[in-house]
Amino acid sequence: MSAASATGVLIPHTLRTEYAENPLGVEEPSPRLSWLLRPVPQETSGTSGSGASGSGAAAAAATQTAYQVIVATDLADLDAGRGPVWDSGRVESGRTGQVEYAGQALAADTGHLWTVRVWDGSGEVSDWAEPATFVTAPAGEQGWGGAMWIGQAQALQTDGQPPAPLLRKAFRLPTGDVAHARLRVSGLGYGEFFLDGERIGRSVLDPAPTNYDATVLYSTYDVTAQVRAGASDTDHVLAAVLGRGRYGDPTPNVWYWQKAPWWDHPKLLAHLAVTYTDGRVVRVVSDLTWRAVDGPTRSDSLYAGEHYDARHARRGWTTVDFDDSEWPEVAAAAPPRGQLRSQQQEPIEVIGEIPPVGLAEPQPGVYVYDLGQQLAGWARLHVAGPAGTIVRVRHGERLLPDGTVDIRQVHIDGDIQTDFFTLAGEGTEAFEPSFSYKGFQYVQIDGHPGRPELGDLRGVVVHTAVASTAELDTDHPIVNRLHTATRWAVLNNLHGIPTDTPVFEKNGWTGDAHLTADVAAYNFHMPRFYTKWLQDWVDAQLPSGEFPPIVPTAGWGYHHDTEAGIVGPIPAWDVAYVEIPWVMYQHYGDERILRRIYDPARRYLDFLVDGYLDDDIVLAGLGDWLPPGFNGMPPEGPGVYETAYTVRFVDLLGRIARVVGREGDTKGYAELRDRLAAGFDRAFYDAESGTYHGERPTGYRQSANVVALAFGLVPQGRYDRVLDRLVADIHDRDDHLDTGVIGTKFLLPLLSRNGLADLAFTVATQRTYPGYGFWIEQGATSLYEHWQADSRSRNHHFFGHVDQWFIEDLVGVTPAEPGFTRVRMRPLPPTELGRARVRLDTVRGRVAAGWERRGAGYSVRVDLPPGVTAEVHVPTPDGGHLVEECGPGSHTLES
Repeated sequence: MSAASATGVLIPHTLRTEYAENPLGVEEPSPRLSWLLRPVPQETSGTSGSGASGSGAAAAAATQTAYQVIVATDLADLDAGRGPVWDSGRVESGRTGQVEYAGQALAADTGHLWTVRVWDGSGEVSDWAEPATFVTAPAGEQGWGGAMWIGQAQALQTDGQPPAPLLRKAFRLPTGDVAHARLRVSGLGYGEFFLDGERIGRSVLDPAPTNYDATVLYSTYDVTAQVRAGASDTDHVLAAVLGRGRYGDPTPNVWYWQKAPWWDHPKLLAHLAVTYTDGRVVRVVSDLTWRAVDGPTRSDSLYAGEHYDARHARRGWTTVDFDDSEWPEVAAAAPPRGQLRSQQQEPIEVIGEIPPVGLAEPQPGVYVYDLGQQLAGWARLHVAGPAGTIVRVRHGERLLPDGTVDIRQVHIDGDIQTDFFTLAGEGTEAFEPSFSYKGFQYVQIDGHPGRPELGDLRGVVVHTAVASTAELDTDHPIVNRLHTATRWAVLNNLHGIPTDTPVFEKNGWTGDAHLTADVAAYNFHMPRFYTKWLQDWVDAQLPSGEFPPIVPTAGWGYHHDTEAGIVGPIPAWDVAYVEIPWVMYQHYGDERILRRIYDPARRYLDFLVDGYLDDDIVLAGLGDWLPPGFNGMPPEGPGVYETAYTVRFVDLLGRIARVVGREGDTKGYAELRDRLAAGFDRAFYDAESGTYHGERPTGYRQSANVVALAFGLVPQGRYDRVLDRLVADIHDRDDHLDTGVIGTKFLLPLLSRNGLADLAFTVATQRTYPGYGFWIEQGATSLYEHWQADSRSRNHHFFGHVDQWFIEDLVGVTPAEPGFTRVRMRPLPPTELGRARVRLDTVRGRVAAGWERRGAGYSVRVDLPPGVTAEVHVPTPDGGHLVEECGPGSHTLES
């Protein structure tokens, strides 16, 4: 084993406030600060072998032993090493994250700067880190300077669907040097904003959807550079175009979004503050002096699509020179009832473009592009033709037998994912939608005035802009392709909330989200996204404690809803409210989120136990959704799964109680768990066959036995018998699974961790139905919703937990302590795999780990950032492991 790299003084870098670099609009009164560490580069040397880990002085030096944070509002103070807003003093701690600001109350709507220095294990102190900034949010309505909600007068007074309005305000700024300029703005349902003809920010489909009766999000932009370019006694214009989004979607659908209690036409709230170096502040706010008119987007629906008529385009309408004297003034709009909150998750953005790989003409005049990849976003089309020509652009995940795009569905009235572009007749024109996104691989063009070329269209990738934090590589092509497909599936369903499908529903199904929460947290930087969504849960919870199965909701899915096809409670879905915070605690060390969800989670548990616990089991719910051969609930019924997940909820709540200092509650949780476990055993165990079953008579069901084993509900004395029967059933099915979304999550790790890694790998990579490899054989580039080839959705993520198994069992990496302060690597390599490696960008820095076969043994490589230790289990030829302790640095161990 090579010795860990020698290190001296540590360098703190990548300073973050509330998980973000230099955020705007921070509402937390005590924001949490974090940083990463790297050692000063030095000459290193070492030899590799199978000896013990080198942990001495070098590893000790690569450990932070203390830190000091200083916060100021003036850079000169930081340059002098002063923290007049807060000086933590020297704090003896190795903590590099979740450091709560503990100074005086932060001034509202104010820019702050902070930096940190650290002491290493040798007692040496670093230089101060490059300063980071954060800007606090305004204090209530008074911080908005009299801004009011406004809208196009005609649109606000109609019962129909008026075109998307264009709004603008011309203003003049006085002479002077601008210190900074910030725009706070909310356009409901979606808004795009411009200053002096330039687009503000990169956000699209903004703000993220919420229950607008409870929460309305606004975004904050730093527009200093744009204002400075012409701030001296010159004219300016602030402009916005508004879409409907979830706030006012007009398309009838089974989830009632078209009749949501908050439903209304688009409206705008804006506040631009320009601060001069002499202290003057000039404000431009949304008020009745703005002007508005119909725009070229004649209709827009998140589900149906958009109609853009280029003949109505107002050339140059966002610029200063445009004459808006004939535009009517705006009208005051009724404010939404929700609390105005700063949007602190990453925005939705255009991430990239994909060129098509094929263009076909399945019918005369009908053209179908193939992007070669399932994505979420929209198509950008270039086309030339006579004025008034209407081109239809239809997006879909698959094709009908005749080669045209398939958009059949039963949830939304009319066609979905279909845009119309009416040409202005002005040469080659470009069209792309602004207020809807689609899930698709294929794009069908109808009504083209000529014959399109392959290069006339691009697929535009659009999703919440979470950073990638993982790379995984093996020598098995199916594993690699499934990892990539899983990442696409997760990203294709991040649009302000974690959705189930970007095509048919676009809803925040809670079960889908928690089943792949670990996958998302390994692969992407998710804490800000999940924090926002967990607030959506608070907004959705009824006083009784009940949660709906989709979050947010317009009222759909509560138990009293007589029109909904699915209603709560669904413990196996509702458990997301504790599963996701627990994932955040494990991956990020986030205790605050546990404290915040604890009491609402207790209310839900009381609601469930008081209303739905019958003879100590729960029969309400959906169970092991979509097992092979079934188009929904499993034939054995939901009870065995919903009861098991009620146990899981209780278990997690007990663990959370210990973390947040509510140990007094744990006795009650233990007693309730014992009741549930006894009820589970009475209701679902058959002693004669030694198997678990559902409440409805069926043959053997794999998932019922998987959850019993995985959730600790099988007494030790019968564990081997139950496991052996499961293995026998898998073999009886020619080594295929027979599990839905719940059973599959736990099947593969259950087999691997019981010495059956080869069987787990065979099941996971099966190229015949049902199996993940079968999807790859069908050409999948994302994940399917159903096991069968004709799956409704080909852009679904809830079977993506296979990627968690890749990382945690094939490579073998897990956080051994919350926040990756300690790592465990315990690979369980199957015979068919020759190497596997993962790189994870954790909140403590980059952790890389991998193994490969070397003759009859294994070579394991682990790279750990400063302050992180690892327990490394090196596989041995006899199926065992050698255990080594590793400190910061690079280590190679062999068996």
